[in-house]
Amino acid sequence: MTAHNNRSARTRLFALSLCFCAVLAACKEDNKPTPAAASPSPSASGKTQPAKDPARVQAAARTSYSQGYNRLIDDNRSVAAKYKSYVQMNVNGKSPSGNSFYGSPSDVQSIVDDLKKARADGSGDAALDAAVDGVVATGEKLVAVWTPMDPYYRSKSFLEDKWVKGRAADADMNAAFKGLLASIDKLGGELDRVQEASRTERMAKLKAEGDMLNYHTLASMAVAKKFVNGLDQIDGLKNKDAVAKVDAAASELQASLEELSKALEEAKAAAKAKGEAGKAPNYNYESLHGSLLNMIGQWRTFKDSKFPSTYKNIVSYYNSAVGSYNRGFGR
Repeated sequence: MTAHNNRSARTRLFALSLCFCAVLAACKEDNKPTPAAASPSPSASGKTQPAKDPARVQAAARTSYSQGYNRLIDDNRSVAAKYKSYVQMNVNGKSPSGNSFYGSPSDVQSIVDDLKKARADGSGDAALDAAVDGVVATGEKLVAVWTPMDPYYRSKSFLEDKWVKGRAADADMNAAFKGLLASIDKLGGELDRVQEASRTERMAKLKAEGDMLNYHTLASMAVAKKFVNGLDQIDGLKNKDAVAKVDAAASELQASLEELSKALEEAKAAAKAKGEAGKAPNYNYESLHGSLLNMIGQWRTFKDSKFPSTYKNIVSYYNSAVGSYNRGFGR
């Protein structure tokens, strides 16, 4: 894998894990005591408007940050994928190709605008807000460089001028893309930090309340994330140390899923004993559990077969588990 391909793989996996981050951020804030409300302020119509809860506003900003980040790294629509297609044009090479570059600066601008809107409220976390500022700045830089070149590439004017304008702008295009990608990576790290803090706090509360079903669900998702992020380092199974770490995470996850399975069966039995079969645990618990078991199975299959399609299945099953988590467990 080239360095660029490593970046693409890493961001794709982070996108999946950060769907989970948005939910945890909201859960964390919902469990905090509501701060004393400020005096209500009258609206333009003269009606009194309720004061905003600062904790909820900050939680919403963090969720918007996660959503914006996920859009920036969303697989084939990611900034990394767009940059890869630009690089494949080989603009300053001997034989440039006009068949690869896709996307639009408006795609980036739309995400930047949404991040700026959330940033106006702020997340309450200075380092996280600063990382968003970095993405906004570098995103706007890319838009500024890309916008005047967009008609050139869409109309394939390079076939008329023999790539003269494209070559002149190539250094700025490369620098702008790389600048945004670096900022995206930094934002991912900060969101990851916030997610971990939220998860730790949430798990402690669940354990204290005796809610072992949700406790083991969170524990399993945390190990699954460690497992998936470790895949970035395996280098096609060539990095034996990285493979060993993923194997260890797979074993840890399997043990965690056994605890989740026990908690799930206990919850079912408790509902049945109370004559409340209709209040048995939501199906999403089983769906999440099954997806993560299948993910482990696909990893072991991939080690045996080395088929790229099997590797993709690993990520797909993780994505499915995250989807089950994000859909929630209410009835």
